[in-house]
Amino acid sequence: MSDEMVLGSSDEWTEIVGEQLRGGSTVAGDHAAEILGELVKRSPAFAAYASKRLAASRPMLAKTPLNKARDWQIDFGPVYGAAGTSTTITQNPQVLFRGEKVMATDSGNNAGTAGLAGTGTRIQAIFVGQKSQRPANAGSTLTSFFANNALGNGIKWDTCEKALSISITVQFVNTCTFDMTVFGKAVL
Repeated sequence: MSDEMVLGSSDEWTEIVGEQLRGGSTVAGDHAAEILGELVKRSPAFAAYASKRLAASRPMLAKTPLNKARDWQIDFGPVYGAAGTSTTITQNPQVLFRGEKVMATDSGNNAGTAGLAGTGTRIQAIFVGQKSQRPANAGSTLTSFFANNALGNGIKWDTCEKALSISITVQFVNTCTFDMTVFGKAVL
């Protein structure tokens, strides 16, 4: 199993793989005695037959390790903002997710210096849950550094657990619309 294909902890998750009895593997338990009475108690052959018949209508579960990652994307925006304002965009992936590449831009009449996309907004903070994905006191980064044709804008964020969120804080240098997509791996 490759490290690249496994996200999160090594805990296992349950998958339905077949059928079995609820609460046990035989029919000769307390509930069976209530239903079938003395017949189950006196005949092991009938108990085996009834177990097979009941097993066909109950789910069977198996523990399966988290090893099936797939490509996934999360979109942040579009978000419109006036010059001099900041906003925080939050997404809840609902799956184990690790961001590996960011593509972002801004657009509008006042998108930036000489109308260049990506110069009208700055990315101030990125959090996965409570963990910052940027160095402390790093300032902010022009959105154009995460353009779709930028070289070396790959990232390796912390894994976002199912109950956590990813939040991006954006500062608007000019009045424009910010849009960002994070590509990565997810375990469903």
